[in-house]
Amino acid sequence: MLPNLIVPVLNRYDLLDRMLASIDYPVYELLIVDNGGELDRIRDNENLINVNILNMPSNLGVAASWNLGIKLLPHHDRWFFASNDMFYMPGALERLSEARRQDVTLSDMFPFWHTFALGEEVVRRVGLFDEALYPAYFEDNDYERRAKHLGVDIRSVSIPTGHENSSTIGADRGLREKNAVSFQNNAIYYNDKMAKQDYGQGTWSLVRRRKNAWDTPR
Repeated sequence: MLPNLIVPVLNRYDLLDRMLASIDYPVYELLIVDNGGELDRIRDNENLINVNILNMPSNLGVAASWNLGIKLLPHHDRWFFASNDMFYMPGALERLSEARRQDVTLSDMFPFWHTFALGEEVVRRVGLFDEALYPAYFEDNDYERRAKHLGVDIRSVSIPTGHENSSTIGADRGLREKNAVSFQNNAIYYNDKMAKQDYGQGTWSLVRRRKNAWDTPR
């Protein structure tokens, strides 16, 4: 049994339905971080034991959503993650369940972080994801760079999946335009961390949150 599965979602709930329907291995705690705030229920799947849907009043972003999942399940020894726009082929989730406590476990299919696992030893050594990388892109690159610097094993496992590339942004022209700004800002921030050999966890920033916002002020 998978102890947990943490899934951020912003839009394209139809793809989330498809991903959840593809789960063919027991998951004890499904945690959906709904950054769009519109999800009230999901379709039944006998493999989902406990389901929690967190309706956010605004978009936390990818890094903060992943971090929130870890924080809400602090006694687990591993944390498992999935993008809402991917889906598992038969037997794939059972393979991911073999992730080890001391590793970052990635899919061997691009994009490699569309489903992954972190062990508790990794979080102890590397920390959480850098929430300054808001709302999306480069949070995975930054974590992988930090993990490698600390000598953490990054395992690539055969986890056959399907994926709708960039469906979150592709669904909305406005998001595409806003992402053009936030992507560039995140690239500058990430490249600056590399240039400074900064391997720290980083922190949420009010200035960056407002500058990179995909939502509108309320």
